[in-house]
Amino acid sequence: MSEEVIVSVVGVAGVVLGAIIQTVATASRDRLEAYRLAQQMQTDNSMLWQWNRALVDHIYRRAPPPPPEPPEGLFEHRDD
Repeated sequence: MSEEVIVSVVGVAGVVLGAIIQTVATASRDRLEAYRLAQQMQTDNSMLWQWNRALVDHIYRRAPPPPPEPPEGLFEHRDD
């Protein structure tokens, strides 16, 4: 084999390997972001349920205004 062919083969292999590594890194980043968003949604859902329960209890007891305040931190997400 000539040197040009060997250099070409090594170059193509490097490009293919680089593309594979980039694809794996992007997929991992996207998966971690999806997991973080799912955790935030679960937290928000739990706080909304607790607030809803407090509002229903407030109405059921015919308590006077004001209604219960929303939980602290509801929909307040930090971007780390």
